[in-house]
Amino acid sequence: MTTAWAYLVRGRIASAFATNAGGALTGLLAVALVPWLLCSAAWGRWLGWAPNSHVVGWMAVGFTLITLIDWGVRLLAR
Repeated sequence: MTTAWAYLVRGRIASAFATNAGGALTGLLAVALVPWLLCSAAWGRWLGWAPNSHVVGWMAVGFTLITLIDWGVRLLAR
């Protein structure tokens, strides 16, 4: 995952997904969420939408499944 993030911050998105799809997706999510979180913190309230534990939990499950499937495919391809 760290390699995927390293590729992502250098703008090599295809290489990031080739390295680890779950890591690339979490990196893209972080890029999208950081400005929203910083603005929400600066204003002292959630801007637009307030996250809840169900959505965050399902997103975590989804990213975990994508990562595990990616690793499984790589192990079986050997």
